[in-house]
Amino acid sequence: MADQRDGGIAWTDQSWNPARGCSRVSAGCTRCYAETMAARFSDPGQPYHGLAGVTDAGPRWTGEVRLVPERLADPLRWRRPRRIFVNSMSDLFHEKLTNEEIAAVFGVMAIADWHCYQLLTKRAQRMRE
Repeated sequence: MADQRDGGIAWTDQSWNPARGCSRVSAGCTRCYAETMAARFSDPGQPYHGLAGVTDAGPRWTGEVRLVPERLADPLRWRRPRRIFVNSMSDLFHEKLTNEEIAAVFGVMAIADWHCYQLLTKRAQRMRE
């Protein structure tokens, strides 16, 4: 989660990461900023441990994806309406997330309806389903 008002992503106010981790799925993933950032924070005890790392070919996701239960309710605590980028460090429609985990994220979005949620995915087929 990061407040974007003081720089960062111009088209959003806040990022919310109820899931972490990813894997490359297309050529558009070649220079993934999230993969690079996650690799920087992948040492033991850090939030992306086991999810990304630095290889001879550069930063790489491991393919592991995890729901982060302690981040799930964050939008409920933000009283001022915000434009929220959901999973700037993952893909909510990754095949390793269960339908129930995705539904839990959508449940929070439905309850905290004073916010505007922005979702980006390279897995449009799963999103459609």
